[in-house]
Amino acid sequence: MPGPKDIRLEKAPLSVELREASLYFGPKIILDHLSLEVPPGAKISILGENSSGKSTLLKVMVGLIRPVSGRVLLFGKDPAATSRSELDKLRRRVGMQFQAGAMFDSMTVLDNLTLALSEGSLGRAQKKAGTNEIMSLLERVGLGQAAKLRPSELSGGMRKRAALARALIAKPELALFDEPTAGLDPITASLIINLLKELSTLHRAAMVLATSDVEVAKRFSSDLILLKNGKIAARGDIEALLASTDPYVENYLSRFKVVDTALNGRV
Repeated sequence: MPGPKDIRLEKAPLSVELREASLYFGPKIILDHLSLEVPPGAKISILGENSSGKSTLLKVMVGLIRPVSGRVLLFGKDPAATSRSELDKLRRRVGMQFQAGAMFDSMTVLDNLTLALSEGSLGRAQKKAGTNEIMSLLERVGLGQAAKLRPSELSGGMRKRAALARALIAKPELALFDEPTAGLDPITASLIINLLKELSTLHRAAMVLATSDVEVAKRFSSDLILLKNGKIAARGDIEALLASTDPYVENYLSRFKVVDTALNGRV
């Protein structure tokens, strides 16, 4: 008798893969033959100076900007080689918080999140359940009382938290965050980082966080990437980066070293 069939489970594609991606804006190098993999469920912090290309890298990952050369794969597919309808399907699996918020000013916070969650296709019962879910998330980011306000009526920090909630409401498989804690007080920033880590574990979403704040990067992830001139200058956990003898890495982390040493000295 023939034996049991050889059943092989198909390996899930990477959430994002960059293969030797390069991008230039005039003479400025944004990405220089950069290769990067984001596996499902991964948490990665992208560090870099202002104008180092962190925000652009996130947009390249989801096909909003195409590299000049190299290749980008989103869930195993090339956004540049897919139909518009297929690309829309891929992007519905992604949540993205833009640094400037990018909320619809004519809509309330609640309506912005409802649109992101339902795309206007839910029935009445589903919309009610969706509204409850939205209000729960807004409460968790400290915006429960702001649901009926428009983005123009919010402070900069509140708009950032609203944009973050919008990126997370549909439980995306991949979530990208551009300076999610910039301008927030330390307590709120800590709440946001803890929420991101909790939801990443709960929904097994891959998350990529771009920040210039070493403390935020360290608290969010043990996989840190430091960009320099469109390349990866260093990668590893915070201990590995602090142990680097590369002058650029040492200089970038020098402020963090001072703070870290001071804090440890109090213990």
